Amino acid sequence: MTELLPREKALNYGISSLNNVELLSLILKSAYKDSTVFKLAEELIEKAGGFKNLMSLSYDELVSIKGIKKAKAMEILAILEVSRRLTEIDKVEDNQKLEPKDLVNYLRFKLGFSNQEEFFVIFLSGAAKIIKAETLFKGTSNQSLVGVDEIFRQALLLKSKAIIIAHNHPSDNVLPSEADFKITQRIKEASRLFEIQLLDHIIISKTKYYSFKSNNLI
Repeated sequence: MTELLPREKALNYGISSLNNVELLSLILKSAYKDSTVFKLAEELIEKAGGFKNLMSLSYDELVSIKGIKKAKAMEILAILEVSRRLTEIDKVEDNQKLEPKDLVNYLRFKLGFSNQEEFFVIFLSGAAKIIKAETLFKGTSNQSLVGVDEIFRQALLLKSKAIIIAHNHPSDNVLPSEADFKITQRIKEASRLFEIQLLDHIIISKTKYYSFKSNNLI
């Protein structure tokens, strides 16, 4: 029996019947001379370090792959961004209560795929509802660049009763550094002073996470 092409397979059995390479081949449509769209899809997955890491690919990385030109790179980035936005938890904008089981997924799609370290703060009300959530600092988690005073200035302005802090490790190694321990301690001490509870500090990456609370460090 002749194996169905991805488009025919999807039409007959549904889009979910396609494997990762077949799915990407529908997006890529064509390849370069002496290659196939399936081989190009495999090269794309390899470049990302696995299918689940596709969202981490930059424009420059995409156009460095033979067979992917500027227009195709932008099309792929657009599809990945649509996927990111559809998957991302929109409870922040809706001012809903963020359940613990959703927190890691939310932070992963906010920070986990960034190639630059970002320091993120979730400001919560007394009812544990999100008032605001945003990246306050970029570049490093080094305590000299993370302004503890700015975190609590905003918390006081928002009348926040609790905060969750988070930052990403682009290396995918989520074990805390010495700087991570120091900044956590500084924020913990300030939280006592301002009577604003520090609920957790989470280090997030593409595939892993580390919770200071779960490790009894908060």
